[in-house]
Amino acid sequence: MSPNKVIPVENGPLSPIAERVLNVESLTHDYSHDGIVIAAQAELIVRASALSPSVAKELKRVADRVGNLATLRRPATKLVASHPRAGMKLAPDHVPDRDSPLRQVEIWRLKEPDTRTAIGESRRLRELAGEERVRTLSGEELVLPTISPHHAPILAASAGGCPAAPPKPAPEPDRPFIEPPTDGPTAKVTILDSGYIWTDPPHRELDERVEVVHGQWLDARNRRWQPDKPDGLYTDAAGQLDGISGHGTFIAGLVSHIAPRTRLEVVGLRNQEVEIGALNPEEQLGLFESELAIAHAMLRRCDTDVIQCGFAFPTLDDYPSVPFVAVIDEIQRKRGGHVAVVAPAGNEQSRRKYWPAAHPDVIGVASTNRRGNGRAWFSNWGPWCDCCTRGEYVYSTFVHWDGTVEGDSPTDEEHFRGWARWDGTSFAAPKVSAAIAQLVAQHEGTMSPMDAWEALKAGRGGVPVRDVTDATLSGSPGVTLPYLQIG
Repeated sequence: MSPNKVIPVENGPLSPIAERVLNVESLTHDYSHDGIVIAAQAELIVRASALSPSVAKELKRVADRVGNLATLRRPATKLVASHPRAGMKLAPDHVPDRDSPLRQVEIWRLKEPDTRTAIGESRRLRELAGEERVRTLSGEELVLPTISPHHAPILAASAGGCPAAPPKPAPEPDRPFIEPPTDGPTAKVTILDSGYIWTDPPHRELDERVEVVHGQWLDARNRRWQPDKPDGLYTDAAGQLDGISGHGTFIAGLVSHIAPRTRLEVVGLRNQEVEIGALNPEEQLGLFESELAIAHAMLRRCDTDVIQCGFAFPTLDDYPSVPFVAVIDEIQRKRGGHVAVVAPAGNEQSRRKYWPAAHPDVIGVASTNRRGNGRAWFSNWGPWCDCCTRGEYVYSTFVHWDGTVEGDSPTDEEHFRGWARWDGTSFAAPKVSAAIAQLVAQHEGTMSPMDAWEALKAGRGGVPVRDVTDATLSGSPGVTLPYLQIG
């Protein structure tokens, strides 16, 4: 299948975000009926340890080495904002050892990106390079490609909507949604998402527990990491609120509602800009992310109890994501089960594996419908998922906005007053992250996050658990997942 194949209309309309991203000149994509693989046009991810001399020679003919994941120059993480009463001290970045296996994950840039694409070259070079088998810390074997494109996920990418549908205004709750921060034992949740928006009037109890830091994106041309811009009330050329603004704020409120004994660190990952106004090229939005940037943020900010990753993406030819395999291995070996990584399954109504949720050492979360008796219409689902919980019609904190919202009719003006309901596996996964964090806090540090996850899954964590089966994607008799009845 050739890259950038036209997507058939009968497969459903693209979301406005997906449509814009697929037209970015620096990206290439590969369409299939159950997902769109998006990648940087000119960048390759290479497992240097698996290169034979002949393949290395051919690679050098078509591409230049940029660096590796362990040693590329990177500035220290910087604070965007925190509430004066939060009293939190910014934890230092995790820095890999100079001899870390992460050195074997290299970034290369094509010499002639106008005539070659990362997707085409990955497939061509794979025929020469072959595969490499590795074992995860949990003992499962993965077959990794020696050469892969550098994937570029949209936030919970979906051909039908981003995340699964536009947010809808919701009334202010009748009772406090988030308790004031506690002085007792707490757990820390690190949220990798769009960022956090400080609203006016504020979500006071939420603001007091949130620390917001910059994500970083890799400038491959200059071989260094650059800081991302914070989330905000960004609009498209028509003045509609873009479909990502407030995504991280919604998730932060959801985690704090379910797990009052948590501290939150939000890493804002909105780094890749897309032109939004044909008449004004300077108008741009950060609408997509890079595979390396998300994995890099996960690695840097792993001094935490739970990492809530808000991204889900398919990979070329369904190979595992090379950066995530390396980074998760580094985290689990260094932290020894003292951090749980949670990620959404994705919203493509697909059974193919989406990453990082499909990694054996990541807790991949699918979504049920609001009744909890079946798969939500949008949710991916399969044996690679670890559990499910309700991600449909979820209520949480949002921004203040009067106007239209991307994905809705341009004539449907909405009035958000800091609260919304939203659909997506993006909002199922944070419930699991919160339940793990709350259990860790309750045990005052005597229970590791991964032990908390095992307790929850087994029904010993104070959350009712039963099975939900879906056969609509996987066929009879269907795939059964434990349904955690959280919130």
